[in-house]
Amino acid sequence: MDERKGIILIVDDIPTNLEVLMQFLEGAGYEVLVATDGESAIEQVEYAPPDVILLDVMMPGIDGFETCRRLKANPVSSDIPVIFMTALSDTVDKVRGFELGAEDYITKPLHQEEVVARVTAHLTLHRQKQEIQALRQQERLYYERLVKIKDNILSTASHDLKNPLTSILITVDMIRHYLPRDPDIVYKKLDTLQQEADRMYNLIVQLLDLARLESDIVLRRQALSLTSWMEGNINYVHPQVDDKQLNVIAQLPEEDITVYWDNERMNQVLQNLLSNAVKYTPVGGTVEVSAAVQGEDIHIQVSDTGLGIPAGDIPKLFTKFYRVNTRQHMAVSGSGLGLSIVKEIVHKHGGHVWVDSEEGIGSTFGFTIPIGEEILSE
Repeated sequence: MDERKGIILIVDDIPTNLEVLMQFLEGAGYEVLVATDGESAIEQVEYAPPDVILLDVMMPGIDGFETCRRLKANPVSSDIPVIFMTALSDTVDKVRGFELGAEDYITKPLHQEEVVARVTAHLTLHRQKQEIQALRQQERLYYERLVKIKDNILSTASHDLKNPLTSILITVDMIRHYLPRDPDIVYKKLDTLQQEADRMYNLIVQLLDLARLESDIVLRRQALSLTSWMEGNINYVHPQVDDKQLNVIAQLPEEDITVYWDNERMNQVLQNLLSNAVKYTPVGGTVEVSAAVQGEDIHIQVSDTGLGIPAGDIPKLFTKFYRVNTRQHMAVSGSGLGLSIVKEIVHKHGGHVWVDSEEGIGSTFGFTIPIGEEILSE
C-alpha cells in the first residue's frame, strides 16, 4: 500500500486550479481532498479532518476569510494549518488573513516547488506541535501521578505511620527504664518493637505497590491452573486459620481450567481477601472460597462469618486508607490499603470487584475477571 505523507484539503472553485494542485501534491506523495466552496470545506473537515488546508480567498458564497474564521473557531479544525492562495498582493489583505489565524500565503500564479515546500514545511511544524502537545500531556499525567503519590505518602505519614512510630518511641523509653531490672519485660517490649517495625515496613511496601499499580505497569500474564492457584493461596493463610480454629470450605469447578493472569498480582488479590476474612472472623467461624466459570470470565468470592460491615461503610471500602471505624474493626490491625490494591489489580486485568455484607452476620468479597486467553495471544 502506498504510504502517504499527509492529507491536504484544497478549497478552490476553479477546476483548473484544483487539477494543477492535485498533480503537484499527489506527485509529492500527499493524499488530496477537494472542496469547491467554503461551506462544503467546513462540512468536510468535520468528518475527515486534513493535515493542511490550501484555501482560495476569492470564492462564491462565503469567501476564504470567512471560511478561515469559521475553521479556526471550530475545535475540530482550529489547529489545522491554513495556507491562503490568492492573487491579491495588498498587505492589508495578508494581515487580515493572519489575524484570522492563517499560517501562510501562496501568491498566484502557483509554482509547484513553492506549493510543495510550503505544504511540507507547515505539515512538519504541525506534527511537531502535536508531538510537543503529546509530550506535555504525558508530563502532566506523570506530574499528577507524582502529586498523588506525594499526597498518599503525606497522608500515610500523618496518620497510619504516626501510630506505630509513636508506639516504637514509647517502647524504647520503657526498655531503657526496665533494662537494668527486669529482662523479661525488656524481651516483651522488644517483641512490640519488632511488630510495630514490621507494621511500618508493610505499610510502606503497600503504599509503594499501590503507586506502581496506579501508574502504567505491564502485567506479566502466564498460563495458570485455576485449581493449583486457588489451593496455593488457601494454603498461604493456613497458619492464621489454624490459630483461630476456623473451618475453611473450598468450592472449585469440577474440571480444572487454565487462566491467563499475572500470577504475582493475582496472588495479592486472593491472599488479601482471604487474610481479611480470617482476621475479621471470630474463633471457630467459617471462611468459604469459591470459583465458578461464567462465560469467558471467572467469578471468585470469599465469604466469612465474621464481623460484617455497616451499610454506610460499604461504598467506601475500596477507598485508599479507609477503615471501618467501630471498636471491633479498629481492634484488628490493618493499613486501609489492601482493598485498594485488590481493586487496582483486578481492574488492570479487565475485571471488577464487589462486596456484600451484613453487620454481625459476615461478608462476601468477590471479583469477576476475564480468563484472559485472548488477551495473552494478542
